Amino acid sequence: MASKFALLAMVWAVAAQAEPLVGKGVGDADALVSEATKLYNKKQYAKAADLFTRATRANPAPLSPYLQLGRSLLAAKQVQRACYVYRVYLKAAPETPERKKAQAESEQCERQLKVAKNQPPDMGPKYVDSKATFYAALEKGELVGANSASESLQSLVRDGFVGPELGEMANKLADAAAAQADAIHNDAMKEKVATERLRQAQPLYKVVQDLGRVPDGGRSDFLEGLAALQDKEYRKAETAFSAAAKASPSNKEYHFYRGLALFQAGDKVGALKVLDENLKADPRTEVLRVSLAVSQSSENGAAELEKLLFNARYTFDK
Repeated sequence: MASKFALLAMVWAVAAQAEPLVGKGVGDADALVSEATKLYNKKQYAKAADLFTRATRANPAPLSPYLQLGRSLLAAKQVQRACYVYRVYLKAAPETPERKKAQAESEQCERQLKVAKNQPPDMGPKYVDSKATFYAALEKGELVGANSASESLQSLVRDGFVGPELGEMANKLADAAAAQADAIHNDAMKEKVATERLRQAQPLYKVVQDLGRVPDGGRSDFLEGLAALQDKEYRKAETAFSAAAKASPSNKEYHFYRGLALFQAGDKVGALKVLDENLKADPRTEVLRVSLAVSQSSENGAAELEKLLFNARYTFDK
């Protein structure tokens, strides 16, 4: 039976995976800094530090929030972490009067750390290991799952790693995950792709979104729809294709596959309605219209077939 601490660690890990790691999904960086500054001025230093930390994750590039975070942590008696954040700031900051002031504060922090009690361990060595694992996995293209680049980045965020480097790592991972997922999508638009490979794209697109990138334009839903279609889960497929088409209305194939899912589910009238609304001039729509008419009556089928043949001949003659 898992211990209380093991269960807590599992919950903490799930929570870290469930929320965006870096970028706009974390929040509005400017708004977070503004609110954190108000809390700092009210001497609510620990709460201010939490918001400054989120601000550095929402936008890791600006340096000012790191200095404000270091000051908040030091005022909150979180000396070990304050010294770490001061080091992060000083490593990236240019030579300015503000940097000189921060250098003096950092030196004071280091002196306090030598005599401070009840401080957590220095996470620096673990950060080094996690970063090495991240880059190794990224190089191998191992982006999701156990010992992957995304798992390493999650670990870094969970353990309190901050700094402009976090943004650089997030961008590299997002680029790689988007490239892998888009390759699956592009292949699926041209040929049949195995269900297992189709479902590999969804966690990749999830990583991309968790790192602050814009939504994937329905690509994840489309691939999930294809997987469901190949598993003969037609209603599930139609729902996924519908979501994909809503996200990217100009993509005709998304509408076509939604109609196909309805057709496979036995709703031929609904399938024709979807194709009529979105692919009026597509020849596949006319083929479906004829098929439906034939199934209803031979007279209707003959009439629709005559229309199809006439239109095809007229187009050829033109």
